[in-house]
Amino acid sequence: MAELARLLDAVHLAAQKLASTADLKLVLREVLSICVEATGAMGGSIYLHDPGNKTLRFLHVLPDEIERKLERLDIPDDYGVAGEVFQSGKSMISVYGNTGDPHRRAIVRRTGVTVENMITIPLQIAGLKPIGIVQLVNKLHGEFDDTDEAVLDTISDVATLAIMNSRMLDRSTRVAALEGMGQAAHDLANKAGVLVTFLPDFERNLNGLRKALLDANAGGEAQFYLEMLQGTFEDVFAPYSERVYRYAKLVNNLAAGKPLKPLKKRWNFAHVVHEAAQYMETNARRSHVELVYDLQRDAPDFAFDDLYVIRIVENLVGNAIKAVHETITDEWLRENGENEKATFGKVRIQYRCAAGNHVLIVSDDGPGMSPGTIRQILGGSAKSNWEQSTGSGLGTKVITELVSAHGAKLSIRSKLGEGSVFEVDFGTGDSPESVDADADFVKSRT
Repeated sequence: MAELARLLDAVHLAAQKLASTADLKLVLREVLSICVEATGAMGGSIYLHDPGNKTLRFLHVLPDEIERKLERLDIPDDYGVAGEVFQSGKSMISVYGNTGDPHRRAIVRRTGVTVENMITIPLQIAGLKPIGIVQLVNKLHGEFDDTDEAVLDTISDVATLAIMNSRMLDRSTRVAALEGMGQAAHDLANKAGVLVTFLPDFERNLNGLRKALLDANAGGEAQFYLEMLQGTFEDVFAPYSERVYRYAKLVNNLAAGKPLKPLKKRWNFAHVVHEAAQYMETNARRSHVELVYDLQRDAPDFAFDDLYVIRIVENLVGNAIKAVHETITDEWLRENGENEKATFGKVRIQYRCAAGNHVLIVSDDGPGMSPGTIRQILGGSAKSNWEQSTGSGLGTKVITELVSAHGAKLSIRSKLGEGSVFEVDFGTGDSPESVDADADFVKSRT
């Protein structure tokens, strides 16, 4: 009875803790911690199901000292005991001698921990398909029994509700962010559209002023200021009014989930990439990160949407800066934090035209990523990994959508502790230049 009372207390603790936790990462760690404590297990791991890849995605393990060793232990959702429990939705107690399922043997190889006994439970609400599993190993006193199983099943109900609630909160936050972003972009597009509408009138007025000065045979300062106005109009007002309008429409389309239509023109890619990365210089200095450029400026021009490339570069470089900043130690910050010229790591921005393909590469000295995180990014479902940074988590999804809409290909190479390399291959640039409805709007007013 005492044992049962102790385990039931753990159920109440689970309900109390998980009801007050909204962040999914914290929820999952709390779930695992409560399960380990409730059963008196040596440790355990928790997996969530990834339906897109049909895998059980490894998320946390206890004790902490073996977490890195199991970082990449994602498994097919029908593999071993874990897969059997996930597919059946029924808990399973396993007691091993010198044999066992291949997943258990993989744990032994990677951690050096011999699994003597194990309990695997599905994370599910009765009647619904599981959303993941929890595996606990090596009960410290005795073996896992029916009482453990019954209590863990109850904790599973509470935990699954907490996980689903966290997902809904996360989704509603993202929806709110998208709606707010879309509304702001819509308003900006309207204001930029007014500016664009006045461009033809402004240009006519400039031409009228030029003619009046010529008729009056006026020169000197009057002619000088006319040329200044003409230069400002051609170099700043006209192109940037158009760019602001197109950018606002792009953000609005992203927020609304509308199809993206790049406006491809022939540009110098190195120039556009450098212009975009320069906007991030101030942020990089404040984060003690050095931006290093290696751009092939003599590469031939090719057709691409400059706005898409600018946005891709800003997002990739911005994420890389956050990644490097995350690795800075408190000790280093105490010694160098006030000095903006002190740099802790680097972000490299490279561009090459190799074998006719135009390739953008952004690499960093950050903490690196697991294969699971890479899959999330390429699948457009990743949130920021960087604890010290904030944001909606929409940045990586924007990158993948822009890359895909442009007909480019994104690839990622990364290892934990070794930084990350993001590569965007824009192809040969042989695709025809395109004009979309937004471009027609601009042209009709210029």
